[in-house]
Parts: sequence; structure tokens; C-alpha cells
Amino acid sequence: MDPAPGNKNLITDIPGIQVGHAEDNKIGTGVTVITGDNAFSTAVDVRGGGPGTRETDMLSLENSIGRADAIVLSGGSAFGLDACSEVQDLLRQDNKGYKVGKAIVPLVPGAVIFDLNINDKPYVNTIGEYSPWRILANKAYKSANTDFLLGSFGAGCGATTATLKGGQGSSSWSQTFSNGEKYTVGAIVINNAVGNPLLNEGPHFLSAHLEFDDEFGGYGVCNDLYDNILRAKRLPQSIGKTEIFDNISSNTVIGVVATDAPLTRANLKRLAIMAHDGIARSLSPAHTPMDGDTIFSITTSQNIKEQVLDNVDILALGSRASDCVARACNRAIYEAEAVGNSKPGWKNFFQSK
Repeated sequence: MDPAPGNKNLITDIPGIQVGHAEDNKIGTGVTVITGDNAFSTAVDVRGGGPGTRETDMLSLENSIGRADAIVLSGGSAFGLDACSEVQDLLRQDNKGYKVGKAIVPLVPGAVIFDLNINDKPYVNTIGEYSPWRILANKAYKSANTDFLLGSFGAGCGATTATLKGGQGSSSWSQTFSNGEKYTVGAIVINNAVGNPLLNEGPHFLSAHLEFDDEFGGYGVCNDLYDNILRAKRLPQSIGKTEIFDNISSNTVIGVVATDAPLTRANLKRLAIMAHDGIARSLSPAHTPMDGDTIFSITTSQNIKEQVLDNVDILALGSRASDCVARACNRAIYEAEAVGNSKPGWKNFFQSK
């Protein structure tokens, strides 16, 4: 098989991974849950200056656990971390989790985006007894399967970027590696970045050279690429305006990269580090003081204690993970539609080739 995206071009092309999502367009928020048949060996890399996360210290290499029973990506800023608690409770009911003596403790890391100002009257100001993110997390967990939607769905419901509506994106890639084995790597992201995903006013994406089969519009690389890249290095005009700083730490790309390759926890950490390059390729600027950029990395291979793959294959996996993150970021923008008073979507301005 030639190198190519998986059958669905989604993170769920990796056997054993399911994704569920739920959203509320009236509120302008949502939750995405990544879960599977078994717990995942997991690492994380946080590059943004304003992260909102849960259970990330547990995944550090110097600590003991390094696993997750599910990962939650949520809207709602710090309130959205409540979605992790709901998923944890549902996993407990399903008898899934880390066994500590006779107790079972589900481990659910997560990350959030800020989407509280998507409508004129932020819902967070009128929350009643029940958190909407727990309700949405319940629906997302129970709907998890191998098919899911891109654009303004799940945690991408209220996502925006500097210039366009953001959203939920995913991609995958399969190829044979030097040991003769075929592995798949995939990504799912929530693109809520403060940066610009386009070459100036568009329609070309910054990382258009990575596009496969017109997956984000088919415009390809801009003919005046050099001139456009020089100008694209400048910050979007909105950066520096009052509303950006009123919502400091309000923008973020969060996501998960996954593979079926046999990776150790140290290998997974390197995968997450390299995957962040996909954010920088697809958005300008990235990893800013106002972003909470966070990437989790997981493998469905179980109990890999010693490195199996050589460093050349680790390099190749990391490179493909970075590509998948960039493509997923672009697909999130391409598929997104306006929600409430959000910025317009890419398709409001441009047509696919």
C-alpha cells in the first residue's frame, strides 16, 4: 500500500479508537471525547502560554502512571473541565479504570478552549444547578464510535480563529516503515487559535502543500507564495485590538495524536513534541501567550516498556503526526459553519475548487 490517509481520513482509522461529540448551538459550546477498547499509553506536551488542562502532571515521564482511559476536549474554559468528571463517572460505571487495590479509578486527562463569548449574553453568567458541559460530556461519551463530524461540532462548536470560524478537524496517514510493518498515525484537533490560518485574506491555507485529495478546498499552494508568506509573517490586524486582550488566554489549539505503533512513553512524548509543529505550520502566530496549545499523544499498543522502533521510524512517525495536525487544523476551518454571532466560515467567503 502506498503512503496515504486511512479509509476515513480520521483519527479513528486507528483500530481501537472511538470519538464521540455533543454540542449546543444555542450556548455555542460542546465536548469531544476520545476513548477506546482499552486504556491508552499517553503523553502530553503543552506549548501555549494560557493552558486549561486536567491530569497532565500524571502523564509526565518522571511520574508513575502515563495512561488514560479517555481524553476530553471541551469548550467552556475552566468550567469545561467539569466534562472530564462526567466521563470519569461514566467509565467507573462501565468498570473501566486504573486498579488500585480493590478500587477502580478511571483516568481522564483533558484540555479546554475559551468559547464563552460566542453569543451576546454568555451562558456562563446564567448557569443553573447543572453544568452544561457535564450534560454534553455524557452525550459525547455515549455516542462514541468510529464516525464523527468535522467543523462546528463537539468542542469545535464555539471555536474561532483570528479571521474565521474555527472548529473540530481530523486526519490520518498510513505507511510502511523500515521494519516492514504498516502503522497509522492520526490527529483530532479543536482549532480555536489566535493566529491566522490563511495566507493573508485567503483562500489559500498556510500549509496548503500538505493537502491530500482536496480535503480542505483544493486551492493548493499560492502562485505568489513567496510574497504572500512574507506578508503572512505579520500578525493579523485583529491582534493588538482591545477585544483580543479583554479575552486573554482565550484562544487555543488542543488535540490528540494517535498511532498503533509500539511506542514507549518517551517515544510518545517525542511524538507530542513533534506534532506541535503542525500547529505552527498551519497558523501564524502559534504558541503565543494568549494560546493554550496542548497536544496529547496516545498509542493503542499495550505495555511497551523498551523501544521497539529505531529512531528513523520515530522521526518518520513524528513527521507524519505533525502533518496530520496541520491537515486537521485546516479541515477544522474548511468544514466550520458560523454559530450564533461567531465569525463566518471559510465557505462563506470561498468555494471549493
